[in-house]
Amino acid sequence: MQKVKRVVIASALGIIFGFVSWAICKFGMGHTQPVSIDLVIILFNGLLGFTIGISSLRGHWVLHGLVLGGIFGVVLGFMAAGTGSQFIWPFIFGLIYGFLIELITTVAFKAGVSTA
Repeated sequence: MQKVKRVVIASALGIIFGFVSWAICKFGMGHTQPVSIDLVIILFNGLLGFTIGISSLRGHWVLHGLVLGGIFGVVLGFMAAGTGSQFIWPFIFGLIYGFLIELITTVAFKAGVSTA
């Protein structure tokens, strides 16, 4: 049951941060992109949350969130660079969101990686 709770919370947080990323791109940075790119931003962050939730990697939760956030940030950064945007912002936000998803899931909701 602990694993299901962790996956649901982390996935929901990923989708929430996906909407945050979309809002930053759309309103904060003034990017105009097709709806398909908007959906990629939201769903990609949801996938980050799901991956953090389902991952069974052992180690400190901070490192876990930063590593997975960095991996997803690099991939999203290359996708952004391919459309003419900057590589660095998706990478930085990937690290931040990975850390925050893991922080909220593990510390606030006490749904750490199960040992069973």
